Amino acid sequence: MNTHADAVASLQATAAASLPGAHTATPPRDDETTLLCQEGLPDDAVVLVPSLGPTPMRVPDGAWAMLVLAVDVHGDVDPDTAGKVALFAGTWLADQPPADLHDGDLVIRPLPPTQAPGALVDDHVADVEMLLAHRGRWMPLGRWHGLDERWSWTLAPTAAATMSLYVDAAETLSRTVVLASERPGSSPLRWEGTVLSDLLATKLVEYGEELVWERRAGAVRHTARLRIDGTLMLADGESVYATPAAAATALSGIHHHGWTAWRRTSDGRTLHDLRADLRTQRDR
Repeated sequence: MNTHADAVASLQATAAASLPGAHTATPPRDDETTLLCQEGLPDDAVVLVPSLGPTPMRVPDGAWAMLVLAVDVHGDVDPDTAGKVALFAGTWLADQPPADLHDGDLVIRPLPPTQAPGALVDDHVADVEMLLAHRGRWMPLGRWHGLDERWSWTLAPTAAATMSLYVDAAETLSRTVVLASERPGSSPLRWEGTVLSDLLATKLVEYGEELVWERRAGAVRHTARLRIDGTLMLADGESVYATPAAAATALSGIHHHGWTAWRRTSDGRTLHDLRADLRTQRDR
């Protein structure tokens, strides 16, 4: 992926992120706040790479897992930086959300290491598992045993590859349907089965509504509009994406979750918040 911000490069020499409480509003450090603003990440995000404080070695009390928000691993354009992790960030989830509403979400869980009964627990070692919401269930992608405080560097390439594969698959799946809906004489066709189309169907969002994503501490402002088929059209009027993740990834040049990035211009609510409303409606 492309190098994203000069701020990231300057912060890579700094030490790993202090662990915010699970889903609580622990104020981040000044350098962490700067990086979050630069990348358009939410205030409660945890920056794992570049490290700005102690790396979390366990899932905090009251949390289920860390949702991966953004990953940037350098490509092979520059041999000196190829494969290096430039950014890895996430946010703690209070509970396990329904997989069918979170398709494509990637989570990681640092857990106590597997060990012999009676052995002393080493707080500096963790078993870390990774799961992906796919086709209505949380699928285990792997479990790394006995990792030290640099586990985030170990997992970042797998996280980046998984997010890239999901985005590519979602875009490929939607392309035929979207193009078919635009043929002369065809009626507008909504791509059923996506959370965005479900948000439209339940009137939590309206087609034509503008979404905004502010990056670079507000210096860069991206906009998109919801189309009737449940896709996102960017401000250029030509680029169309099936998922918030695909749109955010294309604009930022890094693997991005997307749902916490895009806000409805009219009231500032994120697509993540609106998706939570959909969950509440469904559970009534």
